[in-house]
Amino acid sequence: MGTRILEFRFGLVDLEGVIFNPGILYRREFGRFLERQYHISAKGALRFYQTNEALPLQAKFARLLAEGGHPPEEAARATVAFEAVVATSRPVVSEGARELLEFLAARGTHLSALSESESRIAEGKLEQAELQGLFRQVIGSERGPRGREQIAFCPQTVGLPVEAFAAQSFLLSGHPEDMVAARELGCYSIGMAHLYPEDAFKAHGAQEVYRHVVHLSLLLRPY
Repeated sequence: MGTRILEFRFGLVDLEGVIFNPGILYRREFGRFLERQYHISAKGALRFYQTNEALPLQAKFARLLAEGGHPPEEAARATVAFEAVVATSRPVVSEGARELLEFLAARGTHLSALSESESRIAEGKLEQAELQGLFRQVIGSERGPRGREQIAFCPQTVGLPVEAFAAQSFLLSGHPEDMVAARELGCYSIGMAHLYPEDAFKAHGAQEVYRHVVHLSLLLRPY
């Protein structure tokens, strides 16, 4: 499978769905949180998390806290508190993501980060991960929800009409619905199936799909 990613002048990159790996971060912090807050073994909690990965987060807390004798309503409070811990934790960079960004930036690709967080928060996480110098700009939630509104905002920042910008752009995202937004606006769409099945991206119109960002990064090594 080849890639057309090098044909484009502008790259729009979904920060949380591609560059950062929330799965590893959640697993890393889950056991620590339960041990610190509820004196539940971190190792045992991690084993439970890995065995029951498909369970929603609050259901995970409900099961473990019930075993520890805590009331049912404690699961909701624990979930909120845990999400706050994760939001302020050092992000985990997906394997191959740093190499991909460095390669594209070195070639002169104008990279924009699209984030579910406010720009200032996303910029802080990029700084923590030592990736801040690879993006020309960060488009956060204050500019609109991630997806169509953020994609449509990007042409304004470089002084191009939407159609002209889209024709020179690729979108790299970990969310299938973003493939639809990219197609509607005229951007080339690349799906990263970290969190959703590859077929979901294809069904939403992705023009390239990879199971993990490292697979795309490896394709570029001969260049």
